[in-house]
Amino acid sequence: MSRFYLTTAIDYVNSKPHLGTAYEKVGADVIARYKRLAGFDVRFCMGNDEHSQNVYRRARELGEDPLAYCDRMEQVFRDVWGKLHISFDDFIRTTEPRHKAAVQAMAQRCLDAGDVYEGVYEGWYCVSCEAFKPEKDLVDGLCPIHLTKPDWIREKNYFFRLSKYRDRLLAHFEANPQFLQPDIRRNEILRLLEAGLEDISISRAGQSWGIPLPFDPGSVVYVWFDALINYAAAVGYGTDP
Repeated sequence: MSRFYLTTAIDYVNSKPHLGTAYEKVGADVIARYKRLAGFDVRFCMGNDEHSQNVYRRARELGEDPLAYCDRMEQVFRDVWGKLHISFDDFIRTTEPRHKAAVQAMAQRCLDAGDVYEGVYEGWYCVSCEAFKPEKDLVDGLCPIHLTKPDWIREKNYFFRLSKYRDRLLAHFEANPQFLQPDIRRNEILRLLEAGLEDISISRAGQSWGIPLPFDPGSVVYVWFDALINYAAAVGYGTDP
């Protein structure tokens, strides 16, 4: 029997589910149900993204422990998905031990491969986006999304050598045109690669809410690196070979 793995975005738990998150889940559920009817062995995974600083701040605003807050919000999300009869097979949270194991295994593997180096990052940081903003992207000195003034931050970070993989990715997509679909997304990624890739930060210093780096427990894994690994963690990466 052919196997089919389907995932949705994992949701921030700093607020309740809304129409946009429900739309995505219903659409994914249609695909999962169709594939099951077509005879596929389907694994349909959803979950929650919990190591955001926005989640941490929301919990503190409510006077709750961050993990207890995430536990409570899991039930809020599950209740909504139950009312919509979403037929997911797995629900992963980024505070789970299996996810932590996967993230630390991935970070260590990247370091061992020579793809991680230590450096200093300095720039404008939007707290709401949880991302650094290049000066050219600011509008009148403000984040173009939240219209708030970013903070100037300078901190020790670990970086992933993303730039190293530009040519390899371009060659792969040229040799395997069906690897990434649909064409509109493939073309979007090709334009991004052709413009060049910059190395990316995979850690934050001075924070306790997050997964400690295995090679520097004083730093936590940056939420954008942490979250994406859930798709591998849910099928056993780091815990079940």
